[in-house]
Amino acid sequence: MRIPCALALLTMLLPQGTRASEPHVDVVAFAGAAAQHVGERVTLDHCHLVFATPEEMTCVGLAPKTATGDVHTVGKLLIRVAAAEMRSRNRALALCDGGDLGEACEVSVSGEVFDASRSFGLDDARVMGLREATICWPD
Repeated sequence: MRIPCALALLTMLLPQGTRASEPHVDVVAFAGAAAQHVGERVTLDHCHLVFATPEEMTCVGLAPKTATGDVHTVGKLLIRVAAAEMRSRNRALALCDGGDLGEACEVSVSGEVFDASRSFGLDDARVMGLREATICWPD
């Protein structure tokens, strides 16, 4: 009885933003507006992980196939996986190290939006991403 009451009291004391779950957004819809959300936590759905390295990977959003069956990438975001997410990072390294856009690497990714431009020495061009990210695999 004491534990549920303590949890209820703790929940009531937390700021509203802490209790709110982060919004789920499609990568294609979010990629162009990411700069407006720096510092916010989001979950990106339909993220195709490619070019995974131990430090980072790329999340690619895909437009619907054209009448000829061609696939076009619409948005790209840099993903820096949280240090505690070793299992997900290792899975991404094993499955998503190349540029294949297959279903095996289509995931949801949650993290804090950040501007990675400075780490690439860019001023005008924007390289947006998620840091301290967690990967939610579909299975």
